[in-house]
Amino acid sequence: MYGIHYEDSLCIPYHRREYNPIADKRYRETSFGDSNHRGRIIYCSVLQIKYCEKFVSEDEIAINGVNPTIDVAFRKINRNSTAFMIWKVENMNIVAVPRDQYGTFYDSDSYVVYAASQNGQVCGTDTVVREVKGVIMEYHIHFWLGSQTNPDRSGVAAYKTVELDNFLNSCASQHRESEGNESSRFLSYFKNGIKIIKHEFIENGQCVRVYRVRGKRVPVLKEMSKVSWDYFTSSDIFLILTLKNIFIWTGRASDAGEKLHAVKIAVDMKEEHKINNIIFVDDGYEKTLQDDIKKELSKYLPLEKRLILPEIREGDVNGNYQRSLMKLYKCSENNGKYRVVEIKSGPFQQNDLNQQDVFIVDHETNGIWVWVGRKASEKERNEALRNARGFVKKKKYPSNTRVTRVIDGHEPVEFKMLFASWRDDTKGIKPTILVSKYNASTLEDRPSLAAETQLMDDGTGSLTIWRIKQTNIVEISKERHGYFFSGDCYIILYTYQALAEQKHLLYSWLGSHATQEEINITTLKLNEIDDELGQLGFQARIIEGRETAHFLQLFKGKLTIFKGKGTDYDDSGKNLKMPSQYLLHVFGSTTYSSKAIQVSVKASSLNSNYCFVLKRSKRAYIWSGSYSTGDQREMAKGFAGKDFELILEGKEKEDFFNLLGGKLLYFTQMMKNDQDLRPPRLFHCCSSNGNFNAEEIMFFGQKDLVPEHLMLLDTNDSLYVWIGKLCSREEKRLSAQIAIEYLQTDPTDRDMNIAIIHIKQEKEPPTFTGFFPTWDKQFWKHYKTFSKVRQEVEMRNSCSNGKETNGISNHDKSYHSDFDQYDKYPVDILKGPNDKLPTRINPLNKELYLTHDDFVSIFSMSYKEFEKLPRWKQQEMKKKVGLF
Repeated sequence: MYGIHYEDSLCIPYHRREYNPIADKRYRETSFGDSNHRGRIIYCSVLQIKYCEKFVSEDEIAINGVNPTIDVAFRKINRNSTAFMIWKVENMNIVAVPRDQYGTFYDSDSYVVYAASQNGQVCGTDTVVREVKGVIMEYHIHFWLGSQTNPDRSGVAAYKTVELDNFLNSCASQHRESEGNESSRFLSYFKNGIKIIKHEFIENGQCVRVYRVRGKRVPVLKEMSKVSWDYFTSSDIFLILTLKNIFIWTGRASDAGEKLHAVKIAVDMKEEHKINNIIFVDDGYEKTLQDDIKKELSKYLPLEKRLILPEIREGDVNGNYQRSLMKLYKCSENNGKYRVVEIKSGPFQQNDLNQQDVFIVDHETNGIWVWVGRKASEKERNEALRNARGFVKKKKYPSNTRVTRVIDGHEPVEFKMLFASWRDDTKGIKPTILVSKYNASTLEDRPSLAAETQLMDDGTGSLTIWRIKQTNIVEISKERHGYFFSGDCYIILYTYQALAEQKHLLYSWLGSHATQEEINITTLKLNEIDDELGQLGFQARIIEGRETAHFLQLFKGKLTIFKGKGTDYDDSGKNLKMPSQYLLHVFGSTTYSSKAIQVSVKASSLNSNYCFVLKRSKRAYIWSGSYSTGDQREMAKGFAGKDFELILEGKEKEDFFNLLGGKLLYFTQMMKNDQDLRPPRLFHCCSSNGNFNAEEIMFFGQKDLVPEHLMLLDTNDSLYVWIGKLCSREEKRLSAQIAIEYLQTDPTDRDMNIAIIHIKQEKEPPTFTGFFPTWDKQFWKHYKTFSKVRQEVEMRNSCSNGKETNGISNHDKSYHSDFDQYDKYPVDILKGPNDKLPTRINPLNKELYLTHDDFVSIFSMSYKEFEKLPRWKQQEMKKKVGLF
């Protein structure tokens, strides 16, 4: 590529027919690019450039500045207004997309998407242009590239993104999005989903089309290049649009939410195209269709050529990913050479970044982030995204890897969450809501307050506490409630009245020195108690040192944790002997934040920021650190009893230190309360075949809690596991493991000991519901499952005559049995030698990996009929057909 460089240079690729640079400017030519992408870049100060031999590709844009004359397409933008706008690249210009076409993208095109909102607020197709004053604005610019777009169009989109960013004073986040790997934020703009259409099909008037439906929250409808079984996988859903019917093919392992999306889309298609019928086709049951329907389907998708292998999706839409190790790189330019040097592996701290430089956060195929310090040069700022794309190529990551450029001081929340801690100068500390009494009625009526404080009531309900003793549980007498030992495990049942309803909570408390065997027994006994009480719907795992606010409230701020094991219990759980001498480190200043932990009776255990209680026989001393507060001292009194002596730091008598074994150095620096306020995050998570996947739901609401799903709400200090009523047995069984895997795979090196709270649909406490913008207890009353929606659609078909038309009711009910839960493989694979079988196949039960149609074809009976046969008969039949 060749260019002309003017002295007071700005750099811009140009794409129109003629140009008029200032004639008396001196210039020099510079070469760029390679033999595959030749063209010209003009560097000039007056940027009315209107000539190009061939437009530069996206990755070759070397921008040192932008046109001070903003593109006419952007002139409607007001920096102080909320807005959502989309432009498409046409004839090397950008043109506005009509609002009624928002969400429809052509795979051969490139687009620019602009989203402006108040900081942290939702934005999207429903956003209206509204001027706001006195608030922090958040800007995002995405350029979306279809899989069949060309370098010219992608180059214009990339350049216009930079031009728009400069118009916004270079404070926007720039996102490179590509078809099939869109970010969660991008998809969140389109609540009704997006459609990816092929231009050539429209131009050729194609009469039969195949669409794939993906996306658990936001549906992504993608038109396939041809009508072929090659695209079909067991985890997907496809729509086949013909002149007479719309076929909905549902993969055996497809998601319930995606199935519902597919039905809605099919109903809309039916109305749009005046189609008579919607026909449901089940993976592996294609031959059970009625003959005329089966014949029509086979005309487009020949059933004799059907070949569908089980497949684990990778790089799924809506941000579905497997978390991985992150690395931080520092970028610099020296003598015209751009250098990228690895600084460290994760986890990262905010102070790993500095304002003078540019850094790349490498999250591998999960996304590349380039952070530009506020004191970095303008050239570094404008070239950041291009250099990050070069990094992707150097690392040989997939070409559709997401790349995002963020600016120091304007980082979006998803970038901040990649760091172990992040403090915003402008955000400040969130004010605490002051309430005189945290009773159950108040907190039920004000769930946002319950979520903020993590309280459900004032702790005045009734407690039953058991201690794990060997393989049994022993109830603890009431006078000993609140005395725990770090070598033991406990189960706590709490009952309280909320409005007109009695509620129950089950906690397990695991001492930091308890054995794994005791922890396993605790989990087992906890589930037994839960079953006996009729599935309470709330189970919380509490690990010593990570007690939640409500758990502490149960003990009125007097929870005391001693070292060792409670070995002096008798079989009734009574007669515990307290240690005769101990030193307690007291934490907290309220009944829902206070606890005391036994520490070594040494002066070195003291800390100027806290209060300590020294108990020696019947004498008690409260030592108050110079930085402790009056509220802290008041809570310390609860651990000292009525008779105590208050000792202020610096005014101790020598006798006090003698009780501690003499004076020793201890921590005397003032500790800052740099609380890292992090927003709650909602994830759809699953773990299968050794792969953990987490899909974040941005700007979540109650509607994102789908009864067929298991969801995780991460509040930073606690992790809620929400279990839908229709969640699979396997997901329920793995729910605790999924929560642990989520924490283990978090690249910020999360604390594995935070509280994990399991709650069930329609039994959610206000500490959970308060994190949602609105909550309706009747929300799921009218929820329709896929089966119900499917039945309604089938009954409306013109050819149904009140009957189901897809044959599903004609085949045996093994469709709903465990037989369908197994991966399915072609017959020739299953008949091959055992040492060549895929690892997931059990060679002793090959028949379970056949589809229903193949099973009937081979055995001349359904699996349900086969299952009833004697074992010897089954083995004989399997030998006969070569599946033994």
